[in-house]
Amino acid sequence: PCALGLATPTAVMVGTGQGARAGILVKNAEALELAEKIKVLVVDKTGTLTEGRPSLIDLRCADGVARGEVLQLAASLEQSSHHPLARAVLDAARAEGVAPLAAASAQAVGGKGVTGQVDGRAVQLGSPEFIAAQGVAMPPALLEPLLAAALTPVAVAADGRLLGVMGLADPLRAGARAAVARLQALGLRVVMLTGDHPAAAARIAAEAGISEFRAQVLPGDKAAAVEALRAEGRVGMVGDGINDAPALAAADIGIAMGSAGTDIAMEAADVVVMNDDLRRIAETVRLSQRTHAVLWQNIALALGIKAVFLVLALFDNASMWMAVFADMGASLLVVFNGLRLLRQRAGQ
Repeated sequence: PCALGLATPTAVMVGTGQGARAGILVKNAEALELAEKIKVLVVDKTGTLTEGRPSLIDLRCADGVARGEVLQLAASLEQSSHHPLARAVLDAARAEGVAPLAAASAQAVGGKGVTGQVDGRAVQLGSPEFIAAQGVAMPPALLEPLLAAALTPVAVAADGRLLGVMGLADPLRAGARAAVARLQALGLRVVMLTGDHPAAAARIAAEAGISEFRAQVLPGDKAAAVEALRAEGRVGMVGDGINDAPALAAADIGIAMGSAGTDIAMEAADVVVMNDDLRRIAETVRLSQRTHAVLWQNIALALGIKAVFLVLALFDNASMWMAVFADMGASLLVVFNGLRLLRQRAGQ
C-alpha cells in the first residue's frame, strides 16, 4: 500500500525538521531511530559539561623558586598549544605581565604533558604522574593542598627538579546539572569521561549530579572506554574536541556540541547540537521517542485500514468509495499523523 511507503519517510522528515528548528542537526534517519534506544550516555567533561575555559586558581612553588619563573617556563612551553589548560596558563602569565620565552624542541605527549628546551633548560610540564615518570621527585606538600581543593594539578619541572605545581579549575557549564537530571529522568545512565585528575573529576561529577565517572582516560583510550560500555547496552557519546572524535565514531550514536566543537568532532558525530545548551541532548532523545511512536502509528494505520476494508470486501460489504478511502484516505491519514510532530515544541 502507498500509505505504508509513506509511513517512515513522513515521520523521519518531520522529526528531523523539528530537530533543526530546535538547533539539533540529525544527519541520518538511523541516528534519529537509535537515539531513543540508548541506555548509557557518555559525556566528555572539558568543554561539554564545563565551560572549557579553565583558569589558574593556585600556584605552589618549591623553596627558592619565584612564581614568575614557574609561569614563564610554563607559558613558554604552552604558547603553541591550543589546549584549554594551555590557554589558562598563558592567560595567567599575561595577566601577571610575564612574557614567555622561545621554546625549542617542544614535544607534546598526548593527555600527559609537554617537554622542551627553554633558555637552555630542559623543561617538563604536565600531570604529576607524567613529571614523576621523568624521574622528578614530587613533594606532597606542594601537591596535596591542590588535590584537597579538587583542582587540576599541572606540575612544572626544569633540569630534573620540580619548580612548582599549578592548580587550575574549569567551572561547570550553566544548566549542566539540570540537563543531567533530565537525562537521568529519561532512564539514561550518565557516565562522565575525562583525562583529568580523579579529585578534579569527582568535584565536577558531584556538581553535575553524576555518580559514575572515569578519570585519567588518555585521548587514545576514550574510544576503548566507549566500546567497553557497549557491552552493557547501546551507548551515546557527547563530546566537542579533536580527542573526542574516535569515541564519537565508536558509539552507537555520537552527539557533538557544535557551538564550541571542532570540525572533526562534528564530522564524526551523528547528531550536532548547534549551541552549548546541554538540554538539547535530552530533547534529542525525546524527539527520537516521539518520532518512533508516530512511525509505528503510521504503519499500524496503513496496514490496519487495508485489513479492515479487505475483510469488508471479502464479505461483499465494500463499495467504490470505500476502496478510494482505503487507498488515498489511508495515505492522507499517515501524512497528517506525521505532521502532528509539528505541533510539539522542544522540551515537550
